[in-house]
Amino acid sequence: MARLYFQGLIVKISRIAEFVVVLGSMALPLQAAADFKVMVGIDPADDVGKQNLALGTSPTPSMSAALGTKVLLKQTSNLTDVMRASRTQENDALIGPPHVTASAISHGYQLLARDSRNTNFVLLARKEIKRVEDMVGKRLYLTQQDSARAYLAKGLLTEAQFDIKKFKQVVYGKTSGAGMLALGANLTDVTIAEQEEAQSWLKANPGVATILKSSRPVPAGTAVMVRKTLAETERKNLLKWLASADASASGIGKLQASTSADEEQYRYIASLGILTPSALPGATLVEAADVSKLVTAGALPVDTRTAKEFQFEHIPGAIHLPYVERSLKDRDFDASLDDFSALAKAPKDKPLIFFCNGPECWKSYKASKMALANGYKQVYWYRKGMPEWREKSMPLASAQ
Repeated sequence: MARLYFQGLIVKISRIAEFVVVLGSMALPLQAAADFKVMVGIDPADDVGKQNLALGTSPTPSMSAALGTKVLLKQTSNLTDVMRASRTQENDALIGPPHVTASAISHGYQLLARDSRNTNFVLLARKEIKRVEDMVGKRLYLTQQDSARAYLAKGLLTEAQFDIKKFKQVVYGKTSGAGMLALGANLTDVTIAEQEEAQSWLKANPGVATILKSSRPVPAGTAVMVRKTLAETERKNLLKWLASADASASGIGKLQASTSADEEQYRYIASLGILTPSALPGATLVEAADVSKLVTAGALPVDTRTAKEFQFEHIPGAIHLPYVERSLKDRDFDASLDDFSALAKAPKDKPLIFFCNGPECWKSYKASKMALANGYKQVYWYRKGMPEWREKSMPLASAQ
């Protein structure tokens, strides 16, 4: 049964255990703390980070002991799922690469600790490409679509006002070093690399390529984010654990406590994100207050996120019509790659408000565009979606 609640007023406790504290002859039953949920994201294109975590021991027992509560830890290299989780606040802590960190601190998380190393990412191009404009019709090699390098490469292209569709070919590979190997073998024309590795490669391969564009210095490696609502005691205990030998053995350790300057660097990474357009012809752009009024007047909110996200929390009265996304995050996406068969369940005689996980999430944009293409006349697009809805302390419903 769905239940209605207000953000911040109800804490969902997944495990409740009673224990007894004896004060003299009086026994008082108390509730144990809620489980502490941690998600660890491993960048599939980060060979160093992947190896460190894969070779490490499980951090769960020692982390549980340090925090004084049961830790539920999920480790995954599916960065699509990790990026999604960076916006839903379903975990107490997130541990992941720079672009995940950048997304999380924009959506209710606070940076706790990070790898101390900074780096510049560069677009590396074959020597005949002298300017950004010369990349038209060329070939681009990127690491996996949800990797930090692919994210930053697309951001640098956007910053340079260069549409990725102007490349003749875009290939997504598995490892960071393969891009430079492909450059050397003339199998690609442009790739992304860390500046240090690019300079080393250029020295070993003179006359082949040049650095075309560079990012500002950005954090490299892993960082730890915690929900802003986390108690100060838990923050201190987690920081203490991160400095321990147990944390180092797991591959998560050797991180330094963060500063406000660190957050600014991550906000720069967030600014490079591939955001949805600010408008959609044919659809009416709305914000939280508009959504509330429209729902009161009979409009139907349409949640295009995953079933797990919808069950965790959604706008009251929303129906779940998931948009299964396989196409690129682009205003001219290839809809034939996606699955929005769920749209057939939406009534055509009601105003529909499509929403998902905010400006970084393309599902509601694509769903709105598909609805318009299929003859729906009253289409509203709530671009800021669930992140803004939570921040505004608007009412939430759960199907759990």
